[in-house]
Amino acid sequence: MKQLFCIGNYSSKGIPCLNFNKGVFEPFSIFSDNSNSSYLINNKDFLYHIIETSDGMVASYHIKNSLFSSLNHCSTYGKCPCHLTLDTTRKILYIANYEDGSFSAFKINSNGSIGNQLYFEKFEKDVSHIHFISLSQDNNHLFVIDLGTNKIHAYTINTIPYFNLHCCDTFSFPHDTQPRHLVLDLKDRIHVITENSCEIYTLSFKNDTFSFLFKTSLFYNSLQKLEGDTGCAIKINKNHTFLYASLRGQNLICVFEILENKLNLIQSISCYGSMPRDISFDKTEKYLICANQGSDNLSIFSVSPKDGKLLLESTYSIEKPSCILPI
Repeated sequence: MKQLFCIGNYSSKGIPCLNFNKGVFEPFSIFSDNSNSSYLINNKDFLYHIIETSDGMVASYHIKNSLFSSLNHCSTYGKCPCHLTLDTTRKILYIANYEDGSFSAFKINSNGSIGNQLYFEKFEKDVSHIHFISLSQDNNHLFVIDLGTNKIHAYTINTIPYFNLHCCDTFSFPHDTQPRHLVLDLKDRIHVITENSCEIYTLSFKNDTFSFLFKTSLFYNSLQKLEGDTGCAIKINKNHTFLYASLRGQNLICVFEILENKLNLIQSISCYGSMPRDISFDKTEKYLICANQGSDNLSIFSVSPKDGKLLLESTYSIEKPSCILPI
């Protein structure tokens, strides 16, 4: 079964679309004439991507028969956007602006294009760096990670009488841990990977309040953090039994078994490249793909259905990949 993937990247050659079949990528097409289209998200017939520059932009496309037609571009009203998420129920697009520590919410029009800005917030000047933005499992809260101030903020989403966000709680990580990305599991737990300390902090979020549960190192006892090591991407499988994290520096993918009161590290495997920026499953979850920004390649791993461990199947050359999006 062929699957279509779009690859966000830091090149100036547009966004490559690749066919994926039985662990192998093949070129299909290229769309977008923008540089630094580093992060992508889609919903059925529409795709959105950021343009990660100092005058940040976001673009929308219509997808039909695997072809991409441009709808519109607009400013994110922030500098260097690095992440975005989509509320498909309310038709709202949220964008995290890294450089100036701000985030925005935009209405999605009925034709899929990006509409009016609904909300904008800017955090501490010259300190905050918003790196990730995502919805809660119940779709009623928004989580915003500020790597610069080592915090995660939770907002309640209000639509009556008009759209508004209210910060209900903030969790502060230890100094210079640099929280980066998160995943949610079925037990209302939040797993946050930290960039500088190379850990995963597991939190609960109940009754509009964060609580710390436990933390987990990305290293086996026999390994130590080396200069240049930084935690990067984090993903969870559909059954919420295994968690995967990428580690730049030593260039590893770490596989964890998700248990009741801990994450059990069961494998550390080479990413077969350098600077593993993103990791993503294909739609079958038989494969996990790693975007190696520093070595200009994708690594494709088969995923063991028994224990979640990875085995390299193939690699594919592509310039400065930063995001992997199955369409």
